[in-house]
Amino acid sequence: MNKGKLIVLYVAYLIMVATNALANILPINGYQTGEISDMHDVFFTPAGFIFSIWGVIYFALLVWLLSFSFKKQSLSHSQFLGFLLTCLFNASWILVWHFLLDGVALIVIFLLLLSLIFLYQAQKKAHSSKLYLVPISLYLGWIIVATITNFSYWLVASIGIDASLQNLLTYVLLALTTLVGLGIVFYLKDLVIPLVFVWAMFGIFTKNLPDHRMMAIFTIVLAIVLVIGSLVSLFTSKRTNQKNPYHF
Repeated sequence: MNKGKLIVLYVAYLIMVATNALANILPINGYQTGEISDMHDVFFTPAGFIFSIWGVIYFALLVWLLSFSFKKQSLSHSQFLGFLLTCLFNASWILVWHFLLDGVALIVIFLLLLSLIFLYQAQKKAHSSKLYLVPISLYLGWIIVATITNFSYWLVASIGIDASLQNLLTYVLLALTTLVGLGIVFYLKDLVIPLVFVWAMFGIFTKNLPDHRMMAIFTIVLAIVLVIGSLVSLFTSKRTNQKNPYHF
């Protein structure tokens, strides 16, 4: 039964990766994925090079799948369902995005976010090792950022908010992202997700530095706060484990 489910997941993974690749190779509807993003000046959008993280995410997810093939993990029904849904929503998002349906894309990426939260919880329940959680954390961290970016894009492209309101909203969203990152660090003890936030915020800093210097400075300061918070959490956890060798 698990072998059949695993084959389904490999097929879903390949369809997801192929859809993302073909979106730019063909390209779908005549647009590159990044071209659509560049149609509007969205302050929360990171610089283009930041999106190279997708290669890392897809590779990490492949390693995660291989861990089941090599019997390092046993595939639970929740893991199966969660990963299958993420592949479905990921590929669906590419299609609606390329047909300029940014409102629908926002709904789809929110569903992707929910499915990733479900998969994250399923992975934590299925295996105690944090090593196998890393690929899911990478993916979840990036999709949290991508959901916020999509929301900002929708407000600019479809709702038509002006630059001053977008400027204020971006400050608020950056602050909320930082608070979420700190909450994840200290509550979930997950360092990967906030470090993905830092990577994205570095891209937002880079993109906004020429024209929105104050926002760029604000962004990099918050990124530093996240790094410091992650280090504090790491050292605190190590100290706790040293004091209590039976702490898990």
